[in-house]
Amino acid sequence: MFGYVLPRKDKLSEENMKRYRAAYCGLCRSLSREYGFKARFLVNYDMVFLYFLRHEGCAAPVEKCFCPAHPFCRKTCLQQDEALRSAADLSVLLACWKLQDSKYDGGFFQKFGAGFLLRLYKGCYRKAAARQAKANAVFAQELSRLHEMEREKCPSIDRTADAFAKLLTACAGEGENARIYELLLYHIGRYLYLADALEDLPKDIKKGNYNPLQYRYCLKNGNLCPEDKKQLVSSIDASVSMAASAFELLPAGADREILENIIYYGLPAVLHSVEKGVFRKRGKQA
Repeated sequence: MFGYVLPRKDKLSEENMKRYRAAYCGLCRSLSREYGFKARFLVNYDMVFLYFLRHEGCAAPVEKCFCPAHPFCRKTCLQQDEALRSAADLSVLLACWKLQDSKYDGGFFQKFGAGFLLRLYKGCYRKAAARQAKANAVFAQELSRLHEMEREKCPSIDRTADAFAKLLTACAGEGENARIYELLLYHIGRYLYLADALEDLPKDIKKGNYNPLQYRYCLKNGNLCPEDKKQLVSSIDASVSMAASAFELLPAGADREILENIIYYGLPAVLHSVEKGVFRKRGKQA
């Protein structure tokens, strides 16, 4: 995904910060176990959020594990369970479909790089698609719809964001709380798409890539005017509030404090940084 679903470290206890990092390391190791060493490069913080959201029951135990990035010290990671395996599957699928999207509308070098990586991860994709067939079908359908709107240069931010948001609801899984997960992930998806569009707007205009904001708003020097930016940020923030409302309907879980931190503090902090144009300059919050 995009790296926008992060916690606020200054609002997270030391114990929960260690647990969050252990989940990141656990997901990295799960990717390697299920898909080989090269899949480690697909690990991202957004999918750690999905792991904590989908994980149910008691908190997963931790253990020490080898980290190829830090070979001289053992890292603490969560033990692999079904939730981590599912997060690994979806990490592969989303990464491959994002590469497919880059191959579709990127520049020459971006298309070349995306094509190379798609060939590299071809086997991983097939395995993940077989394990998560329902989710993969939704990804294909919604990205096809999104590509059609891109070809039309659709000026509606609601229609384009809706396609990506519905894509993310495929990660909700099944069970008695599936509808709540779908609502929560829908608004997380809308937040992701529009925050990414806002951050990438100057770059997309320069490279000639599609961005719905350039067709929805009147731009000045490749940027939104303050009034339009305020209106857009307010719309994105409304989705964060809807995600928070859906979250409150879920039963309390073992790692609820981590999820609360991400939803109530992390998402608004990232959005504020994107609005100010300093998110990548400051670096990730986690």
